[in-house]
Amino acid sequence: MAAISKVGRLNNDSPERYAASFTSFLDATEMSAECYYLFFESTVPDSTLCESGGEVRVLGIGSGSGEADSIITKKLLQRHSSVYNRVVEPSEGLIEKYKTLAREDTSLSAVKFDWRHQTTEEYFLSSREENIKFHLIHAINVLYYVEDPVATLRNMWEQLADGGCMLVTMESEKGDWGKLGLKLWEDFGQGDRLDTSLRMAGDIKRWLDAMGATYVSFENKVDVNATECFQENSEEGMLLLDFITHTPYTSDIPEIRAMALDFIRRHSSLVDDKIIFLSIEETIVAFKKGTEK
Repeated sequence: MAAISKVGRLNNDSPERYAASFTSFLDATEMSAECYYLFFESTVPDSTLCESGGEVRVLGIGSGSGEADSIITKKLLQRHSSVYNRVVEPSEGLIEKYKTLAREDTSLSAVKFDWRHQTTEEYFLSSREENIKFHLIHAINVLYYVEDPVATLRNMWEQLADGGCMLVTMESEKGDWGKLGLKLWEDFGQGDRLDTSLRMAGDIKRWLDAMGATYVSFENKVDVNATECFQENSEEGMLLLDFITHTPYTSDIPEIRAMALDFIRRHSSLVDDKIIFLSIEETIVAFKKGTEK
């Protein structure tokens, strides 16, 4: 039962294992990193987010090493002459990589960066007394890992300026990856699914619906080569399976491993002798009207 209780808790219980498994996932995706990150450019509204000549203010939650953030910022610079970009990231290594990217990319020279080396929870606690609102707030594949996703969404919404937009990317239940996560929880989950990393785009949309917020969504289909998961004693395969299931050391839990591999096998396509498993990431863009609280 102790092993079963780890379902959906890869990042919570084993952050080092999570980092290694994330690298395995990136290696297994059938899409270049450039193509993957360029998708986010299309999700940023084309409209001007603040008054003409004004500085557009951006808040990035869990910005990592900045690849997605920089794409979004460059899109904003097409319509705004200057951008204030507050970056919230708990990993010192990742924030240093982002700083290097910002220094070396001359197209970001008009951006004023405000670096916050904090967890999401630490940031919102420390900024509670600040009188600042942001025109764009984004959290890309981040809300799996915050302590309380509902509180985080509420804090993001409170710091969003009237007329601004909030952009959140999460795994969709429409993809086979998302369906596996829900099936894992149905068979092995204990407690509240939202207390684990098995959170989905639908959870975000239900919160927005309850708020009466207007939003649109965009889907990005990502093929993942899961072949290594089926290779006995493959460290890369074991790490990838951990990432897919959000569960540490899945290969050491026979019932979960068997269920996950059976699900992947039945829901994958065979392409050039590769087992291709479909992930659908959904980016939700919500708009805050002037009358909303």
